[in-house]
Amino acid sequence: MGKKEVVRFKRVLHVRTVERDITRSELAEQVAEEGAILGRINDTENMRDDAVASFCVPSGGAVSPQELWFARQSIDMMERKLADDRQELEVCRDKIEETKAELLTRHQNVQLMSRYVGRLVEKADKASLDAEQKNLDDIASMRFKRDARQGGASA
Repeated sequence: MGKKEVVRFKRVLHVRTVERDITRSELAEQVAEEGAILGRINDTENMRDDAVASFCVPSGGAVSPQELWFARQSIDMMERKLADDRQELEVCRDKIEETKAELLTRHQNVQLMSRYVGRLVEKADKASLDAEQKNLDDIASMRFKRDARQGGASA
């Protein structure tokens, strides 16, 4: 276990972090899309309510059957658009839930990998310190032996 392994797992951690960030941005886009769909639904509902109100309120003059038919067709078209938008909203919300679950999984993977890399770094640092301490001990031992030989020779 060395520095190469730490570097390799740091690359894996980086890839997983990037994947998590991409998923996070996908979720943000989906939430924005949901807001846009809700806005369209609200606008269409308001238009439909206005059309129904004007359809139901008798006008001062005579209304031809053709005008009533066109008004009713317009209301029906708005209802179909609302149904389509509500279906699209449902699909969008399903995608949001899937993306949230995927984001949670990716976040957990990043946390696990981060902890693992942290432990690898600690082990690598400890191994490096142990090797350095061993080298210092060897140097001290050699000096001690050299000094003992020189002290014994001069006595």
